[in-house]
Amino acid sequence: MNQGKVYLIGAGPGDPGLLTCRAKQLLADCDVVCYDKLVSAAILATIPAHVPLHQVGYRGYQGTHIDYGMHPDVMAFALKGMRVARLKAGDPCIFGRTTEECRDLKQNGIPYEIVPGITAALGAAAYSGFPLTSCGMASGVTFVSGHKNTKALSALSRLGPDCGTLVLYMGAKKLAEHLRSLVENGQSKHTPIAFISSATSADHGCITGTLETIADQVKQAGYQGPALVIIGEVVALADELDWRQQLPLAGVRILVCGQYEAVTLLRDAGAEVIVVASSPVQSLIDREALAHLSSLPELGFSDLPAFRTWWRAVQQHHWDIRKFSMPLGSENRDVRKALNAMGLCPQHLSDKAMTLTLSEEQAFRDKAHFYLAGRVVSQPQPYALPKVEWVLVDNLAVFRSIAQHHPEAVQQAQLVPLNEAVRTWALAHDYLTERDHMPDFVDAADCSGLGEKADVA
Repeated sequence: MNQGKVYLIGAGPGDPGLLTCRAKQLLADCDVVCYDKLVSAAILATIPAHVPLHQVGYRGYQGTHIDYGMHPDVMAFALKGMRVARLKAGDPCIFGRTTEECRDLKQNGIPYEIVPGITAALGAAAYSGFPLTSCGMASGVTFVSGHKNTKALSALSRLGPDCGTLVLYMGAKKLAEHLRSLVENGQSKHTPIAFISSATSADHGCITGTLETIADQVKQAGYQGPALVIIGEVVALADELDWRQQLPLAGVRILVCGQYEAVTLLRDAGAEVIVVASSPVQSLIDREALAHLSSLPELGFSDLPAFRTWWRAVQQHHWDIRKFSMPLGSENRDVRKALNAMGLCPQHLSDKAMTLTLSEEQAFRDKAHFYLAGRVVSQPQPYALPKVEWVLVDNLAVFRSIAQHHPEAVQQAQLVPLNEAVRTWALAHDYLTERDHMPDFVDAADCSGLGEKADVA
């Protein structure tokens, strides 16, 4: 059995553009991704469809005690010889239980690697328009856990302005209590403070005030979820330096179903873009299908998911790989690399070669494709999708799957067809009533068309 390995990967604060290159590479190459609930849908959507996703969290509560070791599912995957991406929001080494988790891995003989990510404080401050240090204001930063009462808060407050910037993680639930402790221990009640929620996402919110006013401001805003609290003079720079609110699509969340070449333009304009290129499918290739494929004179693969589906079936049914002695190949570069990695030399296929393709339609065979009909089942996205304002649809099957399994995400959204087939379907199903509902940016690659949303038909 191959030895498994666990990669503790920082997902950053939420914007997929802030993922490190190493994180992106591992998320595409690992056998399974075990992710926290706080990891954003925009990030999870960037993980290739062939990589299984598995949500994990705390191992469980016993009174007030939490077992902080590595999640048992992660351990089980690794002990089976799998390469596991343990994806954590922010940075795994900032209040991420890394010590306890790594000790568990070492005790079980499981090798591991730590891949740092942008911690929440860095993303929250930058996307709110102020730095954590600034000449003459703050020459240091302190990260403190607000999950429990801590001596660090009272000790730092006694230093007054010289303590620099104070970042309070997990402090939203006990905000009033923490603020009272800071003031009682000498911190000025006029000290600037920022209460930042959903950092770097379309829902990014930043409430600024002082130690004296912020609790009432948060209460009036009706916010009850997790948030980051930043205390210090640097917060006062937000009004002057805030760059994100100047972007035309700041605060707009867009879902792309299929392909759209101007995604980068949307993101540059400030939008949070979630791209779901294909529908998750569960392929049940049985021995009968493998026997048919083994009898073909040539076999091609349309893309990497189709290739991996075939290979999993070969392994699952203990199929003799020598039965696939015919030329194997693909026009897809990733498939050719995968074939090479397995010691199978990709061949140049003729025009008559049969190509294995995943399809949600009825099963049929034609001159070029073998569709795994009746054995491919559409699955819901394995993660929750947030509500979006716009849905750009190029692949109708993807949209229909999301509308079926995650209706709350798209029911209030404006649908924008990206091709005539989608437009015809949308008109027939009363998603559109007039052609001019399509924003100009779709044809002109101009993001400004999304600024004023049309009414949903």
